[in-house]
Amino acid sequence: MIQVHEPDQQRHPTRLYRFIAIGFVALAAMIVVLTVYVVFSRAQVVVLSKQRDVEADLIVDVSTRPSNKEIAGGVFQLSKSATQTFEASSIVTIEMNAEGKVKIDSTLYRDQTLVASTRLLTEDGILFRLKETVVVPAFGSVEVNVFSIEAGSVGELSAGTKFIIPGLNEETRRFFTVRSVGVMSGGRKDMRLVTPSDIVKAEDLLKERLQSEIAETLREKARTEDLSMTGELFAYEITRSTGDMAAGEEAAEFTVSVTVNGQVVFYDQEAFKNRVQQLLADRLPFDRLLARFDLRDDEMSLEKIDLIGQRANIRVKARGSSVLSAEASGLDPAKLVNVTTDAATEYLESLDGVSSASIKMRPFWARRLPGTTKHILIEVR
Repeated sequence: MIQVHEPDQQRHPTRLYRFIAIGFVALAAMIVVLTVYVVFSRAQVVVLSKQRDVEADLIVDVSTRPSNKEIAGGVFQLSKSATQTFEASSIVTIEMNAEGKVKIDSTLYRDQTLVASTRLLTEDGILFRLKETVVVPAFGSVEVNVFSIEAGSVGELSAGTKFIIPGLNEETRRFFTVRSVGVMSGGRKDMRLVTPSDIVKAEDLLKERLQSEIAETLREKARTEDLSMTGELFAYEITRSTGDMAAGEEAAEFTVSVTVNGQVVFYDQEAFKNRVQQLLADRLPFDRLLARFDLRDDEMSLEKIDLIGQRANIRVKARGSSVLSAEASGLDPAKLVNVTTDAATEYLESLDGVSSASIKMRPFWARRLPGTTKHILIEVR
């Protein structure tokens, strides 16, 4: 029996067609995957910026008719005066020369003249002097004012204290008897003194009172003019201060007169903050953005006031912090096109002002950033 075999060439076309079909399907799948990757590939880049402190002295212009670089506000001024009497607070004890009277009795046959400043000496050795010249009559007596040579309580003697007259010779001295009439007093004296702190406290008290009165008057004036502003800044100056007593003078009371000049600027607080924020942001380099800023009332002052033009300049010290701007040249998405995620991260973290960087890819398995800048989103925090 004769068997007939078909040649192998008849099966080769079928196998070739199968390979071509499989290759076409694989190529189509690759094209689809590549198309999906190109169309839907996204990269979200998060850059953490290093914060840098920023500080500046700024001038904010206020006007009743503000331009685009001014904020709305009102300007007022008022002077007030006050006079008040105060009690001196300092009590000091001063040592003085004790004073009193003595009676001089004479048994001498003739008159005896004793000139002013004649010395009298107690048995304890305390010296006094006559305040005036006297004539002691023969066989008579006379009273005369005396004072102690040494200041203080040492000269305060009791009544009847006995003295001698050391300036007379011993023979003459025995004809005279000298005794105090009443007590010797006045060796110490309590007195009130006006001190520098008394005057300063008085001025401060009047200044505070006048400032309060000026502020209330000007606020009422602003209300009557329908000027409803949420911010205010006052400046006060003592233009006159006088008193009837100088520091160091003895007095129980003293009078002080004070005149205070007050100026105020009323303004819109929100507009003021926005203006400060803009001025501070304008001071930053082009690649930095203002992240936050702070204002303190004690760092604001009236720089200049124009009552005629109804304008004022407010000086303010503003503080804050800045972060890297997404517009910085180093963060241009074009620098990251088709770069691997590792290389992109390393590059970003090498930039000045960058603390760290992270990249989130879509699809998740992608390891290169998209080939177009439109699909690369950079966010700075």
